Amino acid sequence: MNDEKNMTFLRLVRQNSRGIKREIFKKMNTEDFSHSQINLILHLNGDKKRPISLLSKIVQVQKSNMTTLIDSLEKENIVIRSRDLSDRRIIHLNLTKKGIIVKNKLLAEYQQHLSVILNDVSEQELDEAIKSLLVIKEKIWGEYV
Repeated sequence: MNDEKNMTFLRLVRQNSRGIKREIFKKMNTEDFSHSQINLILHLNGDKKRPISLLSKIVQVQKSNMTTLIDSLEKENIVIRSRDLSDRRIIHLNLTKKGIIVKNKLLAEYQQHLSVILNDVSEQELDEAIKSLLVIKEKIWGEYV
């Protein structure tokens, strides 16, 4: 591929990602949580513990701001921190039972609004886009996400 196509692809992915999130968050009932909190909750997987350093990269929040973000969710009993058994420097984050319930409610609302946005995209177009993005994701993130 040529450089111009690569940059166009990158620009479109970025614009669409931001635009979709913006449109969904405008319509969601977000009075209980900030956008950063919702983004973090949606990126946690039930019982699967994830290192905070990886989560900060995924949700694009600086490590210094992650502490405050996590403290607020921990205070509400949404998440719990735990130390890695093999390396005490690593702290994992996962959802509590209450956090799983909150995530499921947020995810259902998020998916409802996303369906409206993607309504005019055909099944085939969506499959092709997913296939391409999965190839790129694997190169960037590997097995971590």
